[in-house]
Amino acid sequence: MGRRSINTTKSGKYMNPTDQARKMARKRELKKNKKQRMMVRHAVLKSKDPKQILVDMEKLDQMEFDSAQPIRLNEKVLRDKRKKLRETFDRVLKLYEKEDPTLCDEMKRMMVEYERRRQQAITYFESVKHAQQVTVEDIPLPEQPDLPQNVSMIPLPSDIPLPGAQPHSILKKTSAYGYDRPPPVLLQLQS
Repeated sequence: MGRRSINTTKSGKYMNPTDQARKMARKRELKKNKKQRMMVRHAVLKSKDPKQILVDMEKLDQMEFDSAQPIRLNEKVLRDKRKKLRETFDRVLKLYEKEDPTLCDEMKRMMVEYERRRQQAITYFESVKHAQQVTVEDIPLPEQPDLPQNVSMIPLPSDIPLPGAQPHSILKKTSAYGYDRPPPVLLQLQS
């Protein structure tokens, strides 16, 4: 598709000078509108908070991967919302790549962290769903070891030490001669 001459129509006929001027003005206006649209998009992207976008994506994940409650929205709606948020985040990331590379690196780290948490949520959700499908009867019980009949796990009274047979406490003072010495008596002074 080559460039068409301004002074001819699509069919090749010669165009009126007034129409030529109108066509040129329309072309300039479209070019100006395109610049304005790009500036508006740029301003809107600058006003977006990447952290808030990630928070919104996490909220969608919580709605989708909450095993306690059924999904409130349709799966397709959630997928579309997540896709739009992801595209917005990517556009903001692309904008900051040119303007602030350090912020861009931080945003990339935040996205990696979000993806890691999302994978954990997916794994947990799938394991819970799988566990809900399993019946209790399907779970095998562990094998019990064979114990001889005469060995008991309950201690017998002969195994329990009696209170009088306990060894002397190391805190009690004994004399060097082997017998217990009574504690010293303190005399009270009369005033």
